[in-house]
Amino acid sequence: MILSRTHRFLWAVLLFSLAVLVTPAAHGEEMTRFELEEREQVEEDTTEVDWMNDTTGTDTIEYHAVDLVYDVETSTFNLNNEAQLKYRTATLDADTILFDQENEVLMASGEPVLRETKNPSLSGMRLKYNMKSRVGEIYYATTYQDNQQLNGMEVRRLPDTRLQIARGDFSTCNDSTHQHFYFYGRRMVVKPKETITARPVVLNIADVPVAVLPLIVAPLKSGRKSGLLTPKFGGDQVQGYYISNLGFYYAPNDYWDATVKGDIIEGEEARFERSTLTGEVRYKKRYVLDGNVSYTSYLKEFDMANSGYDIRFTHNQNLTPDGKHTLSGSGSFVSDRSVRKDNALDAETILDQQANANLAYSGKFGTNKSLTLKVSQNHNLRTDNMERQIPDLQYRQSGPLFIFEYDEDDVAADDGSIETYLEKFNYNFNNRFNYYTKRAPDTTLNKDTTAEYVGYTGTYSLDYSGSLFNVINLTPRANFTGYWTGTGWINPNDSAKYRKRYMSLDPEHDEYGQVAYNHNYSITADTKLYGIWVPEIGRFTGLRHVLSPSVSYTYAPEIDTVKKFAPHPLLGQAPYQIEQKTIGFGLNNDFDLKYLKVVGHKPDTTKGDTAKAVDDQYGNRRLLTTRHNVSYNFAADSLQWSDITSSFGLQVLPDYLFTVNTRHSVYHKFTDEPTKAQMPELIYYSYEFSRNFHWSGTLNGGLPSQMGKYEMLKWTFGLDYRYTFSSTRVAKDLFQDNISHSTGISATFQPTVNWEVSYNTRYDYNEGKFVTHNFTFNRRLHCWQLDFTWTPTGPAAGWSFAIYVRDLPDIKLNAGSTETN
Repeated sequence: MILSRTHRFLWAVLLFSLAVLVTPAAHGEEMTRFELEEREQVEEDTTEVDWMNDTTGTDTIEYHAVDLVYDVETSTFNLNNEAQLKYRTATLDADTILFDQENEVLMASGEPVLRETKNPSLSGMRLKYNMKSRVGEIYYATTYQDNQQLNGMEVRRLPDTRLQIARGDFSTCNDSTHQHFYFYGRRMVVKPKETITARPVVLNIADVPVAVLPLIVAPLKSGRKSGLLTPKFGGDQVQGYYISNLGFYYAPNDYWDATVKGDIIEGEEARFERSTLTGEVRYKKRYVLDGNVSYTSYLKEFDMANSGYDIRFTHNQNLTPDGKHTLSGSGSFVSDRSVRKDNALDAETILDQQANANLAYSGKFGTNKSLTLKVSQNHNLRTDNMERQIPDLQYRQSGPLFIFEYDEDDVAADDGSIETYLEKFNYNFNNRFNYYTKRAPDTTLNKDTTAEYVGYTGTYSLDYSGSLFNVINLTPRANFTGYWTGTGWINPNDSAKYRKRYMSLDPEHDEYGQVAYNHNYSITADTKLYGIWVPEIGRFTGLRHVLSPSVSYTYAPEIDTVKKFAPHPLLGQAPYQIEQKTIGFGLNNDFDLKYLKVVGHKPDTTKGDTAKAVDDQYGNRRLLTTRHNVSYNFAADSLQWSDITSSFGLQVLPDYLFTVNTRHSVYHKFTDEPTKAQMPELIYYSYEFSRNFHWSGTLNGGLPSQMGKYEMLKWTFGLDYRYTFSSTRVAKDLFQDNISHSTGISATFQPTVNWEVSYNTRYDYNEGKFVTHNFTFNRRLHCWQLDFTWTPTGPAAGWSFAIYVRDLPDIKLNAGSTETN
């Protein structure tokens, strides 16, 4: 924004208000004090002090000069040679200060300088103020604040506090000898803390005018305020010349705002084929809702009929104060598959080839009930595959099956009573209804392949949490599942490859879909066995072994009654249940090491919290962990044993557990007897390792600073390593390996005080080359900043160059070349 930031010079312009010097009629000598007449008290503004209207201090004026003259006939004070006038927190210094008491006009000349404690100094050649009309002027005015400078040939303050500036310029460059850039305006009207109107405005770089705006109206008030946006100008090899951010911002209240803006882009072929029109509405109310909706129209040669659109939204809302009922969602919609690829200019938008959207209501009822209603769409812009779930409804409820309420005076049931056993029954009830459509375009036959699925799954489980001899945990469980689907098989006896679905939900022909159910029962027994060794050798104080065996039995009857039932693909429907009499075995091992954090220093348990003292002095580390599972199905005709799955974890670093996963089978698939149980054979194993490292520091820049010490320049270095390996048996003596192996490097350093260089890369060991590179060079040029980025490879390969004002980053010149794949 070129001029929306011009409010920074408001501090300088407002300093002119300090020139409102009120001096009453009085006689005096050098350093004489006299009282002002009383004024009506006004509320103090702590953000800005108008020292001539401030009555919070002492109403006295101090003045002195080498030569003080008072003319009785004309009623004028004339202070000459090092004249100074002090009032409250302000001081006016000049060669000559003249006050016409009769006409109430104050004048200062000879490079007057006005200083005020809460505002930067203001200097000029002449100052004049009429106390009757409350109009003041200062000529050839200059003021500084931080690195901001304002110059004005003539600055006039009006009675309504507005400021008129004739032939003024503003810059954030603090080079007093020669400014590298500045804005020049012939006429400016400033309404303090509200707006600035200027016409015309010229951006000058090294005294060369480079951009002109005929009129600008910009807000000066901090925060949100309606008004015109500040346009941006530029050009590069891809976009050509452009004017962007041309529009209006509307903020009616504190809860929502809206922006409408356009980008006029010449384009590579100079046909304005990539211009855009964007509208965005944002809203937010604390603790209630927040979100935004944006609409981007890609105008091809300003032809609305042939233009595409990209809509994006986010929404989060608490429907109730307790936050138990919420509405949330996000997503995007596009007019066609190629709208982003053909029209977007940034790599992030071009690479975003997913137009997904979702909206969900979530509600919690009581302590154990929840309801979720979702609608969603997933659209792959590259393949044009589209999936929709409208709606997806889920209801869950769980808790104790029996709840006994006791009065305050009643005593809870003793162990062994019927209530004690009934309280250990728990239930879980899950329901899900889903309407799902899926489209995968057939580009060969050019026909509609949209498939529709509608269905419901309800699962009810009942379990009991008990124990045997207070050592073994027993958990019996019963599961009942019901299915309904709105699709069926036309030819249910054909193989899965040749089956065809049809919509069996057709109430007009008395078809209401297919219904199926299944049920199974299980019991699980598990326990934990502890072994502890306490040798106390040096820092090594103990080793604990936890053995966790478990045994389970599952029974499921054979169910094969609904031939026409076509399962819903997202609801996990399994109407054809095979008989199952399965016993499962599990064995877990955990080895933990306990050690002293400081050698020979044992915790003092005589004072304070004993548990905290032990935790502060002792450390624990998981040395080794193993997990093993296998099952046997008595009801199966063959292949009764399942695969033996195992995992082995070893803590090689304090915060990293290295894990190897394996799978064995007692059936040797690649032999003459693949169904015969033999010694377990390894059929799969995998492991992975990934770590991130980061270092930072400073280096001697070789140049002494103002404090006499050497300038220290910062540097950072990062390294990440990733290795993933898996191997699957594909023949009797042959494994097929799958390896992902890469290293990433990132570095940032300052070769000099003003230069900063950063580099990012990733090396893929599988391809044997660096797959990504990114170089960034940044250079400080006093009040300017130079950025250069080069990406040699990848989907956004190319380079970009930009030079901009550091305090006003929207004032920039840029160029670039990007190749998108």
